[in-house]
Amino acid sequence: MDWNFNNKSKYKKILDQAKEEKRSDIHSFHRYFGKLIPAIPRAYIELFTNKGDTIGDLFSGSGTVAVEAKLLERNFIGCEINPLSAFISNVKTYSYDVHILNELNEKIEQSLYDDAYLSRLKKGNIPFCVNLDHWFRKEVIEDLLTIRATTNDIVLSSKLKKNEKQKYIEFYDAVISSIIRNVSNADPRHVFPGISKRIRALEAEGKINKNTKKSFVNAIKKKTKYYLEYQNLNPTDIQIINGDSVNDKFTKYKNSIDLFVTNPPYISSVRYIETMKLELYWLEYLKSQTEYSNLAKIMVGNDKVAKKDIDDNLLTPYAEINEKIEQLREIDVKNAYIVAKYFNDMEKVIKNMHLMLKNHGKVVVKISESKVKKIKIDTGRFLTIIALNNGFKLLDVFLDEINEKSRSLTTARNTYSDIILNDNIIIWEKNSDE
Repeated sequence: MDWNFNNKSKYKKILDQAKEEKRSDIHSFHRYFGKLIPAIPRAYIELFTNKGDTIGDLFSGSGTVAVEAKLLERNFIGCEINPLSAFISNVKTYSYDVHILNELNEKIEQSLYDDAYLSRLKKGNIPFCVNLDHWFRKEVIEDLLTIRATTNDIVLSSKLKKNEKQKYIEFYDAVISSIIRNVSNADPRHVFPGISKRIRALEAEGKINKNTKKSFVNAIKKKTKYYLEYQNLNPTDIQIINGDSVNDKFTKYKNSIDLFVTNPPYISSVRYIETMKLELYWLEYLKSQTEYSNLAKIMVGNDKVAKKDIDDNLLTPYAEINEKIEQLREIDVKNAYIVAKYFNDMEKVIKNMHLMLKNHGKVVVKISESKVKKIKIDTGRFLTIIALNNGFKLLDVFLDEINEKSRSLTTARNTYSDIILNDNIIIWEKNSDE
């Protein structure tokens, strides 16, 4: 395999041009760590596909590729294992009637400050959340329950058609999720929820004021405007599956995708589920610590592995990857297993992409190298070795420098792997239906 970074790549020039364009505001709907920059899908969707084609992403995350597909009038099929992420993606790609949202927003805001209305309101139960009182003040908990009950009540009592009401309830649930971190006691500047020294100092100075209702009202007004961008677009079919891109079957989508754009998880770099645990609990996607642990275990790249689950001899079908695994095993058996499992899982994902792609369809992958126990893992190169063994050819690979202003995961990655300065942008093409 000829693996050399192309410093004169025409595809890099196209990406650099796309980075100069203004990104859609709807990408800011919900904070999400490890988010793909919108310029990547935008550049290659425009280059490799036409309106009406279908874009795919088996690691959909918060829906960056899905949003760009919709904005560019392409269909989309995606898969995301985190139920909250899949939910956010769906809400971000719905076509809401902004006039209806504004009317609902006004009624909700009035009701949230109407004592007579609130005295009659039936609130739900407090959701399960580990150390709830540690993360949330009592008045914040009360306000969050009030907000959710009010939005449900206003939407359900509206004149919306029965099949439309759930979609609008989901908008308000997604907005609630988007403010959870800011109204919690956790430092919103940090990747993982935690009450930092900065927050404790501000608390001691009396500078922390959690106005949950105001935060929510401001958020629904702001986020409603985002949906104006979808007006006057041709209808598209956006499908986001809450499923397992490794083990699920995708035979119904055989030969249906024109282009995949994807940002797979990094090896043992970021516990993505932990960055969103407060939101997952509050929206009741997870109702126990066991459910949290079970979801974490099946996420690609997860480093939460019980000793009893470690296979001391796990390898891949690839000698070059196995050499790194064996080198790592001499230092740390657990991390050797994590790396081996990662590449075995990713081979299944690559096979799924090959199945779903049309002949000569493309895959654009953003991934970086990692360091595990100070051993360098050439993730992009190893994934390409796997891809070439599964019906793909390499079109191009180049380095994309990470913008200093968008390093939301630098610290977290440094904790588990290493500081990442560049990503690999890799482009594969499907050879045939072998």
